[in-house]
Amino acid sequence: MLLIHAAENLFAEKGLENVAIRAIILAAEQKNESVLQYHFGSKAGLIQAIHRYRSAQIDETRRKIQAELVKTNAVLTLREVAVIMIGPAFRLAAADQGFVNYLKVFGPLMALADENLEQRLGRQRKAGIAELKLLLRAHRRQLDDEMLELQLDHAARFASLALSHQARAGKGFVGKQAKFFFENLLDNLMAILSVEVSTETRRAR
Repeated sequence: MLLIHAAENLFAEKGLENVAIRAIILAAEQKNESVLQYHFGSKAGLIQAIHRYRSAQIDETRRKIQAELVKTNAVLTLREVAVIMIGPAFRLAAADQGFVNYLKVFGPLMALADENLEQRLGRQRKAGIAELKLLLRAHRRQLDDEMLELQLDHAARFASLALSHQARAGKGFVGKQAKFFFENLLDNLMAILSVEVSTETRRAR
C-alpha cells in the first residue's frame, strides 16, 4: 500500500509519464529497490493495481450510497441515479487526499480514453456498471441499448473531467463550495441523462 500511495502522490505532482520507478521506491521509503517489481512487475502493473484498489473502494461506497437511498425511496429518481454515479468518488475524495490525487491523475485519462465505459473501468467495475444501466433504464425506457449506453458514456466522461478539475484546482470536496459543485454537477448529469434524442440525431444514425 505504501507504494500505491507514494505513486499516486508523485503522479499527481509530476505527471504520470514523469515519474521513474526509483522515485516511487524512494518516496515509499523502501530499502529494497526490487520491491516494486516483486509486487507489481512493472510501473504499468503498479498502475493497474492502483485502479483495482480505487475501483474496489468506489464499488463498496456505491453500494453503501445506494442502500442509503433505497431506505428512503424504493424507486430511485433520476437525480438519485446520478448521485450513485458520482457520489462514491465525491465521498471518497472528501475523506482521503490519496483519492484526490487519483482523480487528478486518472480523471482526464478516463474522460479521453478511446474505450467505452466498460472497457475503461475494467472487469472489476462490470457489476456496478450493469447495475447503473438497470437503474437508468427505468427512467429511459424509450431509448434503445445503443443510445442508453452512449448517454451514460457521455455523462461518465463529463463527470470524470469535472471531478478531476475540482481536484486539480484545489477547491476541495468538503464545505459550502464543494456542496455547490456537487449539486451543480448533478444538474448537468441529469441534463445529459434525460435529454431526448433529436430528429437530427436519429436521421444521422
